Amino acid sequence: MGMVTGLRKKAAVVAATTALLIGGGVVTATSASAGYMCGAGYHCAYWAQLGDSGSHDYYNSDANFTNDYFNDNPGTRGSGEVVNDNVRAASNSSTGGYESHYYRDINYGGGLLFCVNPGSQVFYGSLASWQEAQASSLLLRPSTTIHCF
Repeated sequence: MGMVTGLRKKAAVVAATTALLIGGGVVTATSASAGYMCGAGYHCAYWAQLGDSGSHDYYNSDANFTNDYFNDNPGTRGSGEVVNDNVRAASNSSTGGYESHYYRDINYGGGLLFCVNPGSQVFYGSLASWQEAQASSLLLRPSTTIHCF
């Protein structure tokens, strides 16, 4: 009987440890990182200032901005303008830990312009002139070693 009791105790410890690890993993995987003026789970692109200009919210990658418009924040500067080649600020409120990678051309071509970490943002005037107002596509990537805002 002693051996059976010992095995039951070991099994209980393994089960409790597994439940703790799984529970901890779920909390980590679903934790949100809120970027400024960007709803949970979204990657937001702005015509100019965060929250004070037209914006477009992305939930997934988008290989082509030519058919997207800054239609959020109606009545603000840039509202109604096409997103392609007009992104001057961005915010990342990923709930899955994804970085926002903005590329120069459609289909992620032309090289990476800049990227934004979950819970972070880049403001108008913070981007270099070669990065500003040139984005044509957005690729959401899991955590990388690339330096992001």
